[in-house]
Amino acid sequence: MKKRICAATAFMFFVSGCAGSGPNPVARFAPADEKRSCASLKAELKANEKEVVKKTAERTNKTNKNLALGATGVFLIAPWFFMDLKGKEAAEIEALERRNSTLRRIAAHKGCNAPLPVVTHQRKPRTKQTK
Repeated sequence: MKKRICAATAFMFFVSGCAGSGPNPVARFAPADEKRSCASLKAELKANEKEVVKKTAERTNKTNKNLALGATGVFLIAPWFFMDLKGKEAAEIEALERRNSTLRRIAAHKGCNAPLPVVTHQRKPRTKQTK
């Protein structure tokens, strides 16, 4: 009995490592940000906004896929092993938004006319938990 429990636990840890890849967020600051030109700042802001739109679409597709696999997993256990549970897109979107806010602050400090942010998704408000 103990061998089965240990084997099942080891198998679950092994399989949980396959539940998607971890996030790869961009850095908020880069060493040469202060020295960049206005055109360079605007170009990166636009590229980051496009990346946010792309990541938001990926997040939606992944959520729909996970829902389908989860519903199928009620009847068959195998689909549960193919679910992506890491949530890397959310972390990468937040990192891109932090990077864009930093770039906008630098552009405002330099007197550049930085483009306004494009709202592509709504974040759930964080609530403090009290004990």
